[in-house]
Amino acid sequence: MDSIRGTAFLQFGELLFEQGASLREHLSPHHVSLDVVGDFEKSFSYKSLVQIYEGSAHAINMPELGLELAARQGSSLLGPLQHLARSAPTVGDGLVAVLRYMHLYSPSIHYRLERRPGSAMLYFDNALPCIEDIPQIVEKSLLQGKLLISELMGAAFRPRSVLFRHQPQADIAVYRRYFGCQVLFGQDHNALALSPASLQRPCIQHDAVLHAIVRYYLEAQSNQDEDLRSQVTQHIQMLLPKCRCNLQQVARNLGLNPRTLQRRLASEGLDFEGHVEQIRRQQAEQLLCHTSLTVAQIARELGYNRTASFCRAHLRWFGIPPLEHRRLRGEGPFRTATDAND
Repeated sequence: MDSIRGTAFLQFGELLFEQGASLREHLSPHHVSLDVVGDFEKSFSYKSLVQIYEGSAHAINMPELGLELAARQGSSLLGPLQHLARSAPTVGDGLVAVLRYMHLYSPSIHYRLERRPGSAMLYFDNALPCIEDIPQIVEKSLLQGKLLISELMGAAFRPRSVLFRHQPQADIAVYRRYFGCQVLFGQDHNALALSPASLQRPCIQHDAVLHAIVRYYLEAQSNQDEDLRSQVTQHIQMLLPKCRCNLQQVARNLGLNPRTLQRRLASEGLDFEGHVEQIRRQQAEQLLCHTSLTVAQIARELGYNRTASFCRAHLRWFGIPPLEHRRLRGEGPFRTATDAND
């Protein structure tokens, strides 16, 4: 499930070279070979991509690395997804079509489009925990969402505003230069705020026949490559930090009736609540042992409204309190001053 196409590295080597750095040196510690770079047919670990972006931004002292790379790559859609988006009737139709099949580009990436009276929001999340700690991929992904809309309408597009959960990595003026609008930080979501009218703009390369052919091809690929368990897992991981993870919401995101989803999961021997519990347990161990997040922050990431509820669940899973777990199994000095107050 943790994979992304090699095209995610387009222009990355050139950018590093300009900064006096070597692409090979940045890839080899993560066991990513050079032959993957730029190849749509080859995949590698999405988690490795995120780590490489973050590490490179720090190594070359370029806090706007994700933004600059997105600007050079454009929307980064290649192959069938690009044809599907460009051939849609309207910008909104193109976005919805791409979101429907984005898992074929990377199962770890989650965009979501919400239309409201007088406004629209294009949200971004991914399947990795602690999205606030990986700003480069978040900033790159949101800017590429903006660039995709520009590509579809054939004109420069400016969102109403941009929202980030993390704090700014570069000067605010840098963000305004890339996005052309107000950029807000420390928000509840990562999102582009759009005008509903922009979604009604026609795609300049609309082709109904081509759109139908590409959709047919991608639907066949989708049915072949992704099972229900993977889809449900992705949505659980995306909804947990929002405290909205329940059977009804996951079913709605998948376009299924909750009873239908429950029946299909049961046929695969999967209980929804038990699966949520398993994912929480796995992510709790990952966050305690490999991040410096406080227990309260981890509780929120896992969808608990109260830290005490998480601590009780952790005691049930592992037989010890969270901080004891971190002390025994954590890699490095992950205990922080705020842990003492949790």
